[in-house]
Amino acid sequence: MTKDIPVLDSYRINLDTYLIAPYKEGEKIYSYIYDKNGEYIVKRKPFYIIRKSCDLFGYNYNAAIRFSKDFFGKDKHKVPINLPNEKATNIMIPIYSPSSPNNIWIALHGISIISDPKLPTEITLPDGKEHPLPVSFTSFQTQYLRAIELYKHIFNLKREIQPENEPKPKPLNSINPFFPLNQDQDD
Repeated sequence: MTKDIPVLDSYRINLDTYLIAPYKEGEKIYSYIYDKNGEYIVKRKPFYIIRKSCDLFGYNYNAAIRFSKDFFGKDKHKVPINLPNEKATNIMIPIYSPSSPNNIWIALHGISIISDPKLPTEITLPDGKEHPLPVSFTSFQTQYLRAIELYKHIFNLKREIQPENEPKPKPLNSINPFFPLNQDQDD
């Protein structure tokens, strides 16, 4: 294990989580977690952490997948999922098949910038750290747009069931990570 990164026995995905990726140590697969507070190695596979994080509030991974597939269609693969959280919607995007040992999960709220489509796919996290992704720009763009659609769907469902006297949920900030404001756009 790396000496500079703390090693944990367990971890629950929360609103501070930006990404979870496989970390191989010999024959074992652990998880590399990057969140608002730093980096961690967790002695569990990413899929295990996702499943256990879904168990919060009586929710489970199969229900999360079913909810997404009911919205996107049963034939869709690699659908984003909503992890339960009492404060806000927490959409996680799979890069590969969710059960693949190579899958990387990225939090929708953890994406500030997506690289230029002419370059290898890379995301910039809210703290400015850049993270390369082993997936084509087109594939990631599809996953990202699905995640936004799921977020909006959940937002609309919450608005429908929100009592009149309580504050309504806030919409997703309208940013375009494909062409951030601090970059020149080719017309």
